[in-house]
Amino acid sequence: MRRRLAGVSVLAVAASLMVGTPAQAAEEEFRTITREGVILQFHRVPKPVAPVKGAGPTRSDFDGDGIDDVAVASDFTQDRLAHRATGLVVVRYSSAPHVDYFASVLVAEGGCRCFGIALAAGDFNGDGYDDLAIGDSVEVDPVQRTRAGGVWVIPGSRSGLVVDSAQHFNQSSPGVPGAAENHDWFGAALAAGDINGDGRDDLAIGAHGESIGKVKEAGAVTVLYGGVGGLRTTGAQQLHQNLAAVPGAAERPDHFGFTLAIGKVNENKYADLVIGAPHENDGQTWNGNGMVTLMWGSKNGVKLSGATSVTGAGVYKATGRKDTIALQLGMSLAIGDVNGDGLGEVIAGAPTAQTPHLNGGLLAVFTGRSGGAGLSGKAVKIITQRTAGVPGSPEQGDEFGATIAVGDVTGDGRADVLVGAPAEAIGKKTGAGMIALLKGSAAGLTGAGAQGFDQDHAVVPGGTERFDLFGASVAILNLDGKGPLDALVASTGENVAGDQDLYPSGTLSRFHGAPGGLVPQAGSWSAASLRTDRLWPYWYGSRIAGPQSGGQRHIY
Repeated sequence: MRRRLAGVSVLAVAASLMVGTPAQAAEEEFRTITREGVILQFHRVPKPVAPVKGAGPTRSDFDGDGIDDVAVASDFTQDRLAHRATGLVVVRYSSAPHVDYFASVLVAEGGCRCFGIALAAGDFNGDGYDDLAIGDSVEVDPVQRTRAGGVWVIPGSRSGLVVDSAQHFNQSSPGVPGAAENHDWFGAALAAGDINGDGRDDLAIGAHGESIGKVKEAGAVTVLYGGVGGLRTTGAQQLHQNLAAVPGAAERPDHFGFTLAIGKVNENKYADLVIGAPHENDGQTWNGNGMVTLMWGSKNGVKLSGATSVTGAGVYKATGRKDTIALQLGMSLAIGDVNGDGLGEVIAGAPTAQTPHLNGGLLAVFTGRSGGAGLSGKAVKIITQRTAGVPGSPEQGDEFGATIAVGDVTGDGRADVLVGAPAEAIGKKTGAGMIALLKGSAAGLTGAGAQGFDQDHAVVPGGTERFDLFGASVAILNLDGKGPLDALVASTGENVAGDQDLYPSGTLSRFHGAPGGLVPQAGSWSAASLRTDRLWPYWYGSRIAGPQSGGQRHIY
C-alpha cells in the first residue's frame, strides 16, 4: 500500500516479503511485443538476488520492495536482437531476480538512436508499484509513416516490470490529441506526478517539434491521466502557446515542451505542471531568452486559468550583474521545497547562460507561492558558480545546470538540489565533469555548506579524464532503503577495461545521503557488467529514470 509524502510515494512493504532468502531467477528470454503496429524488443537475463526490504520515500520502485530500482538509457553495440534497434533501456532491480533490457526497432524509414531519450517513473495505475515510461522521439508512426515519436509505458509488479501489460501511445493513438507528423519529437520529454489528486500519477509528454497551425517547431505538451488500468487517453489534454490559457504565442522555434516537471508548488493537494521553452525569444533580446511556464493542477487536470511564466530576460535584474545573462532558460527543470515551508520551488537550469563566460550556466530558483501567485521575476534567486560557497568557478563551457535532480538527501525535511556540470574542465582535462550539491535551508537554496565532487575525489570511482562527462545525468533516489535519499551520477564517456575506441561503456557512481550531505561510495556500475550474448551497452547513463526527464542529452 502506498501513501503520499511531499509529492513522492512511500511503499509499506508486505510483511510476507522474505528478506535475505535468494530469489530464484527465471530462465533467460527474448521476445517482442507489438502494440499499435509498433514493436518493442524485450530481453530478460537471470540474476539471483537476496530480496530486500526498505523504508522511506521511493521514486522508481518497480518491484515494490521499498528500494528504488534503476532504469537507465544507453546506446549499444554487438547487437544480436531479432530486429535492428535504435536505443536501449536497462533496468536493474533491487529484489526481482533478473535484469531487463528494452529496445526499439529500426524501420525502413530510418531514425535516430532516440529510444530512451526520456525516462519517467510513476504509479499510473495506483497499484503500489511504480511503472516505467520510455520516450522514443523519432519512432516511426505505422499509420502515417512519419518520424513523429511515441511512448511506451510498462507497469511494475512484485516480479518487476511486466512487458506483457505494456501500453503504447503516439499521436495516432485513439484519444491522443494532435496528429503524428515528421519531427514532432513526441516523447522527447516526460514527467510524472498526480496532477488531478486522485492518488494515481499522470504523465506529461513533450513534443517540442510540434507544429501549431503553420508554425513549425512551436511545441506542445500532452497530458495523459492515470486510471485503474494505467494511463488512459480519455480526458487527455494538449497544451500549446496558441491556447488562451497558456502564456505567450506559438512561434518558431520556441520548442515549448522541451523540458517538463510535475510537483506541488502551492498548498493544495494537486501537483502542478512546469513547462520549459528554452528557445523562446531566441536571438531577439540581449538580456536573456527562454521561458518557464507554470500551470496549476486541479481535480479536472491541468487548470486552464492562472498560468504564469517568466523569461530569461525576466530574471535579468535578479542576477545582480550586467554580465550575467540567462540564455535558454528552462533547458532543465525540477520542483522541490528547498526552504521547508510546504511550498515547492521551481528550479530552472540555463546551462548556456553567460556568467560571465558563454555556456557557464546558472540556476533560477523561483519561490513557491500560495494563493495562485505563480512565477515571478521578482521572486527568484539566481545561483551560478560565482555564488558564495558554490563549488567550482565560472568558466566558458562548464554548462553548470545542464542536469538537475531534487530531493532531501540530508534528512532535514528540506529538498536539496544536485547540479551537474558535465562539461566542466578539471585541470586541463576538458569535459571531465563535476557535480555540486546545493543544500536546502530555511533561507532557501544558497551556497552555504555546498559540496562538490569530481572523479579525482578520493572515494569517487574512476579518475578525471577528458570527456568523461561526469554529471551527464543525475538522479536522487532511494538506493539503500534507509535514511535520507541517495544519488546516482552518470559518466557517459567513461572508458573501462575492454572498451573499444569511441565506444565508452559509461558508469554510474553512487552517493548515499547523510545529515552532512552526500557520501560517495566505492565502486561503480558500468555498462561492461551488463553485457550479454545479445547486447553490449555503452554510453550508459544518458538518462536515469526519475520523476521527470528531458532536455540536453550528453554523450561522448
